[in-house]
Amino acid sequence: MLNKDYILCSDQQLLKLLKEDNKKAFDLIYNRYWERLFEYVAKVVKDKDDAKDIVQELFVSLWFRRMSLDNVNSLQAYLFTAARYKGLTYIKDNTSKNKYLESLKLFFDQECDSVTQQMEANELSLFIDNEIAKLPPKMREVFILSRKEELSHKLISEKLMISDKTVKKQINNVLKHFRLKLAEK
Repeated sequence: MLNKDYILCSDQQLLKLLKEDNKKAFDLIYNRYWERLFEYVAKVVKDKDDAKDIVQELFVSLWFRRMSLDNVNSLQAYLFTAARYKGLTYIKDNTSKNKYLESLKLFFDQECDSVTQQMEANELSLFIDNEIAKLPPKMREVFILSRKEELSHKLISEKLMISDKTVKKQINNVLKHFRLKLAEK
């Protein structure tokens, strides 16, 4: 057959020639269906580059399967069915991939936040310990008994033999000192 004869071939004739390893028949099938398949797949996957890749894969698959197309009655139906299948597979794979990537991103964001929070907590704890060390001895002792050993004002006053009001005032003074220092920082 001449080239112009190929152009006039029906899909059935092209399919028969393709099964006989005819490269020109394959080229004509490609030229006849590539654009329509591309538009069809692009509507489904919403990404032109990926649609091009899918259609290319479809034609590569057609070429490799050319010898086993005996049950194909309609070339057009076969190609569009294959395109639909490849498009749906692409969507399924990308949905899973996107869910995985979102999950992974969320995990790392949470871990990053957790590490940041831990570092901030450690920094705050170091700051408080340094400021406690700078307090006058009696004030430091009252604060440690209150906040670190979690004793009540009454127990602290009995232990240190000072009034309940003095304990309360000392703790308030320490907290005020911390607020001022934190505001400076």
